[in-house]
Amino acid sequence: STPFPHPNTHTTLFKILNTYIKMAETRTPNKLYATHPKNYGKGSRQCRMTGRKGGMGLIRKYGINMKRQAFRENAIAMGWEKYS
Repeated sequence: STPFPHPNTHTTLFKILNTYIKMAETRTPNKLYATHPKNYGKGSRQCRMTGRKGGMGLIRKYGINMKRQAFRENAIAMGWEKYS
């Protein structure tokens, strides 16, 4: 009548699937993949405004260390001018 041969098998499979769904929902790497601290490279730097990790769009020139989107929002307040 049930597709599972044993009643405990259903709960075990549910727990496993629920764990995988939770792992897939998180945007930061989980403990299985990011066990070593990141002290160098793109993943070690983050935006000073939002805290987002580095990589594409992180402006590091002149020590700004901001994501491109955050810099566009705060550039005038920081004293930058757009010429073109």
